[in-house]
Amino acid sequence: MTDNCRQCGHPLEILRRPLRRLRWTRYWWRGLASLVSQPLRVCTKCGSIYTHLGALVAAGAAETNAEMRIRGFKDDMIHLRDGFATVVLAGEVGAVWTLMSAGSYDPRLTVLMGAIGGLALVPFIYFARKASRAKRELKGLKAARITGMKTE
Repeated sequence: MTDNCRQCGHPLEILRRPLRRLRWTRYWWRGLASLVSQPLRVCTKCGSIYTHLGALVAAGAAETNAEMRIRGFKDDMIHLRDGFATVVLAGEVGAVWTLMSAGSYDPRLTVLMGAIGGLALVPFIYFARKASRAKRELKGLKAARITGMKTE
């Protein structure tokens, strides 16, 4: 059994959460089988997967550490973006509600709700751009991993 990756020389680790790391690849079945048999080993730098005996299963099939870190960042930015989108929608719906309601009209309340919705657009746009950049970077890292290019 080898302790280092034959592709890049990086130390191998046990593949944790194999179904999540191998989903949308053709090696997901190997990940499922590793849950009940010997665990797979993975190089966290280049994404190569090895059996417990050291035989290469696939080069560049699993997500690398950098990809997992960026995916977590992207997911966080998406959650923040969606949270501010909710505030934008609530503010605008509240402003329209005060304009169109049958009760008495208070222009200060309408302006306040519209301002809250409008001000929430700034962080919404900021987090949407951050999520978009992270998505592009993640796609680039995945393409580089699959084609075998160096990312560092």
